[in-house]
Amino acid sequence: MAEVLLITGLVLGLFYFLFIRPARREQSRRRQDLNALRIGDEVLTRGGLLAKVTAVETPADGPMILSLELADGVVVRARTEAIAELLQPAQLDDEDDFDDDAGDDPPNDDDDELSA
Repeated sequence: MAEVLLITGLVLGLFYFLFIRPARREQSRRRQDLNALRIGDEVLTRGGLLAKVTAVETPADGPMILSLELADGVVVRARTEAIAELLQPAQLDDEDDFDDDAGDDPPNDDDDELSA
């Protein structure tokens, strides 16, 4: 009888660590990513549409609502659940946020060959 309980406990523990725990971790990461959406982010909707976030509304009594620009002048509103993935984060406009080491790259000798 003790062997059956031990094997059952091991199987349940293995099931938890292989399936339940990674799924919870993924849900938590997805929730954080959706809450961090900001204006200018490019996203893919669950319907397969590529869009740019133009506004983010956070009503006190409900889920976050995004305004998504599908094309010039075509804006739709959607809940965050409609977002499948973040394709490209918005570019930073503040010059202080850019990497100061960007100009420290060594020159590329291939450029001289191309210009000749």
